[in-house]
Amino acid sequence: MNIKIELNLSRIIWLLDSFLKVLLAFQDVSVYTLPTFENTSDVTSIAGTNAELKCKVQNLGNYTVAWVSPKGTVISRGVTKVTDDTRISIERQYMEDWNILIRNVTFQDRGNYNCVVNTSPIPCIKRIYLYVNVPPMIHGKDTSLPVPVFAREGETVTLVCNATGFPPPRIHWFRDKKTNVTDLPGDTLVIRNITRHCAGEYQCRANNGLQMVDTRVFILTVRFAPEVSVLVPRLGITLGSETVLECSCSASPIRICVWKRNGNDLRISSKYEPNTYNDNPETITLSLTIFHIQEEDLGRYECHAQNLLGEDSDYTFLYEYKPPIPSTLSLLVPFTSKITTPSSRYRPVQSVSPRNIFDDPFDPDENIVILRPSTVKTPSKYSSESSGSVAQLFEPLLCILFGLHFVIDL
Repeated sequence: MNIKIELNLSRIIWLLDSFLKVLLAFQDVSVYTLPTFENTSDVTSIAGTNAELKCKVQNLGNYTVAWVSPKGTVISRGVTKVTDDTRISIERQYMEDWNILIRNVTFQDRGNYNCVVNTSPIPCIKRIYLYVNVPPMIHGKDTSLPVPVFAREGETVTLVCNATGFPPPRIHWFRDKKTNVTDLPGDTLVIRNITRHCAGEYQCRANNGLQMVDTRVFILTVRFAPEVSVLVPRLGITLGSETVLECSCSASPIRICVWKRNGNDLRISSKYEPNTYNDNPETITLSLTIFHIQEEDLGRYECHAQNLLGEDSDYTFLYEYKPPIPSTLSLLVPFTSKITTPSSRYRPVQSVSPRNIFDDPFDPDENIVILRPSTVKTPSKYSSESSGSVAQLFEPLLCILFGLHFVIDL
């Protein structure tokens, strides 16, 4: 009886031992077949584009894959999308793929996304970080249009460019789209004691390392009072002819620039024809053509400019020019003849000077012989030389006339 009981106990022990071995074997198999993730990397995207977050799970078995957003909300569970965000969808090219696609990503979409497998007692988690870069953007009403800026000479002008983006953008300033006007970047450009030469186009460029660069253009206009200058202050003209007077008017803005005479504006007529030529946005040349000039047309003409900051005038004087009349002496003695007295105390010298168009043509001091002191102090006998053949013909005739005059006096 005891032997039978021992045999039954040994069989029970063997059965228990076998059962435990089977349980341990099943446990080893279950550990070996736990779900695993393939290596995936973080994702960097630019705002406005699409971002795909990949999660590839092997040996999933009966487990379920779920996605959780950085804010802790469930995006999907298995093949079912839970979130109501229409930009997100589940992408499965293969059985192991449990990817999600986010369209038109924004900066607020950045953060850690969790791909979770509901294993027990601890779930398996794969974390993928989504980086979102934002191109630089300059804030304003309409950055596509130039911004007009007005200032007077001597004032201080401040130009501001506020830009956002990620990474934070750096702002550089340029003039006329090519010249860098600052050594260091900054969102503010200050121009002190401004002059008219500072006027022009200024551009700020925001760049944060991405291919997209945002720009904004400022058009700086410097206001100043008129400045007028005539090209010829005195002009000689013969009666019956015509002439053109010109003056330059610089002002910002250019409001009025006219020719005047006796306080009245000269307009287009049979006598006057004014014309305007643009030299640059701040300077014009104003011409005045005067036809068939008579004596009453001579005198002073005024070029006058005016704007809200002041006024200025300049004048040109129109006078009659009379050509010189040859003298009688110049008909008898050629220009090439000369009289020299090297040993005398005084020597006659022909005065020849270039004519100025503003000189009086009937100046009595013109074309005369001036006696200048000689460099020889000891007087001696006089001598004369002539290189002209006409002078040699007239010398005997002058001597005969002088002798007849002497006889008659006797």
